[in-house]
Amino acid sequence: MRNVILLVSFLLIFTSCKMERDTLTLENVEQAILAKERQALDRWSAGDPLGFAVNFADDATYFDDIAAHTRLDGLEEIKKHLDSLDGKIPAHNYEIVDPKVQVFGGVAILTLRYHGSTADGQPGPPWKATSVYNFINDDWRVVHAHWSLVKE
Repeated sequence: MRNVILLVSFLLIFTSCKMERDTLTLENVEQAILAKERQALDRWSAGDPLGFAVNFADDATYFDDIAAHTRLDGLEEIKKHLDSLDGKIPAHNYEIVDPKVQVFGGVAILTLRYHGSTADGQPGPPWKATSVYNFINDDWRVVHAHWSLVKE
């Protein structure tokens, strides 16, 4: 009986380790990162700038070209900045263009272009963005993001 308990325990440990490795496959990470980014951008494009912070880690940093010219340190500072944009971001449509996820162990870097447009199809300014995700407590969290207007 003791051997059966040891065997079952070993199989449970082996299976849980294998499942953890499987969840971190490149394809799974890419899908998870893009889903998280879309979750945040869906809220942003609905006119909810504070919703953009949904995936940020507590110690995240952030820059952009519009109002956050100096680095914002920590989730509370980022939320304060995003909250100041409430009512200033009109609801709009968007497209993520040419996303690329690069994975380095428990860190993933997402680069993309963001093309927004009004409900009647008028294009907004194009953006390029980088979000650095870290695998923290079994979840991908943004630890740094940088958004810049595309200069033409």
